[in-house]
Amino acid sequence: MTKARQLLQNLTFDYSWMPFYSVEDGVKKLRGKQKNLEAIHIYIDPLSPKTYPPKKKYFNISRVNTLTRLDEWIFEHLLDQEEYRQYLQKYLPLENKLKYNDVDEYILNKHYRPRAIRILSQKKKSFNLQEWTKKRFKYGYKRKTNLNLKDSTPFRFDFRNWLESIFILKHGEDKQILAVGGGGSSGQREKYTLFTAIFYLLGKKKKITHHLLRYDAFNRYKYIATYNKPIITWDLGSNYDLDKNLKEEIEKNGIKLNKIKKLNLSRWPHTSKKRRKSVGKSI
Repeated sequence: MTKARQLLQNLTFDYSWMPFYSVEDGVKKLRGKQKNLEAIHIYIDPLSPKTYPPKKKYFNISRVNTLTRLDEWIFEHLLDQEEYRQYLQKYLPLENKLKYNDVDEYILNKHYRPRAIRILSQKKKSFNLQEWTKKRFKYGYKRKTNLNLKDSTPFRFDFRNWLESIFILKHGEDKQILAVGGGGSSGQREKYTLFTAIFYLLGKKKKITHHLLRYDAFNRYKYIATYNKPIITWDLGSNYDLDKNLKEEIEKNGIKLNKIKKLNLSRWPHTSKKRRKSVGKSI
């Protein structure tokens, strides 16, 4: 087993554990637990062009039902949002009386599909109801994370992130995930900032390790390095009102992601709009 895989063993989620409302709150709740704290940061490369067309080795491939040709036409030409809202208000309280399984299907069958069939029958001489109501599907492709929690539940990255930061509290061999931070959403940016600050302040008394891994263009984990300082990205301070002086102190004393030579990053990952767009397409 590689060192990267060893670090990712025995990860657990426990949503019932105490929440963290602020940097001060987190420091108070985790004080004295520094020896059991660690962070695993995973730098995510875009997939190699050699993984396309999508292959099962690199993607979870699923067949997803999509709208019939008739329903697609309804949503494009007939459905009015205000009218539909009124139908919902009318029929939602009547669920037990009407005994429908799905209110949307009930509304479509009662008000829209019959009307659409009448209109199309008049407009299109070649209209074929069987053809227009035939089930359709498309294939969905999601990049594999190749990582499971201790209970075998798949752990999925947000591939909008260039750096996935996992903040951990160890209980024996178990590694409880306190938070997952990154740049892909406002919530993740908030968690990255909050826990980076908490771990930094606690680490001033007793060092906390930060492991850096790479998830490469062929979905392989590689160990890069271990530091006793936080790894800093442009997202520090985003979506969380971090004290300005503390932010500057963390940036000064932390390890800047774009300065880590082993990663060979030519520029800050966040500056590449093309990269984020392409990563979004790959999931």
